[in-house]
Amino acid sequence: MAGLGNDSVASLRQADSTLVALGDAGAAAFQDHHWYMVGRLLAPKTGFPSFKGTISNIWHLRSGLTIQDAGERFVFQFEDESVRNRIMHGGPWFYRNTMLVVGDYDGLCLPETVALNMMETWVVVRGLPLALRNKVALNMVGATLGQAVRMDLTALKRKEEEQRIKVVFDVRHRIRSWKVVEFSPVVRPELTFIYEKVKGYCRDCGLFIHNAMGCDTILIKEKEEL
Repeated sequence: MAGLGNDSVASLRQADSTLVALGDAGAAAFQDHHWYMVGRLLAPKTGFPSFKGTISNIWHLRSGLTIQDAGERFVFQFEDESVRNRIMHGGPWFYRNTMLVVGDYDGLCLPETVALNMMETWVVVRGLPLALRNKVALNMVGATLGQAVRMDLTALKRKEEEQRIKVVFDVRHRIRSWKVVEFSPVVRPELTFIYEKVKGYCRDCGLFIHNAMGCDTILIKEKEEL
């Protein structure tokens, strides 16, 4: 061995690593009876101990939850599947005026490979004419924001002025506070939207995250003023 050069040593080290196939016996290793979720904040992360204690209090969980710091993300481990599901779909959640986006996680792949761009929240819709306060119309309105997954059936039944739909939307897109929705050439109501419990987005452009240049709406205004 003393006479081997550096290249030979490197080759030996590489050859020393190999695949060990466990076959059917490998299935016995899958005995982790926990349920997982991964999340990220839509702003630079702050102190982990503070976040860990605060989010546990927000979720009213004193036990059955373990939180791990995974770089730019957090991994949440639950002892009860129903609790995990309640947290997954019970949001939106935020910490220090910053939204926390969460997603399902199998506990096996790298946390950073889980797509975390979608958020669920209730949206109040104002401006629908009385005859359009129905499921079909609300689904169409929800589709302009994201994906409508639920409706406030009580408000729908009463045909209230304020209708509510739960929407899954992409946080990379702008939050629109109003739109003109054309149901027909002569029926074009102007609708306003209120996203419930959503915080931390830019009031000027409607985005949660800016690029390195900053808010594009403000940049355009500044350029026009030059």
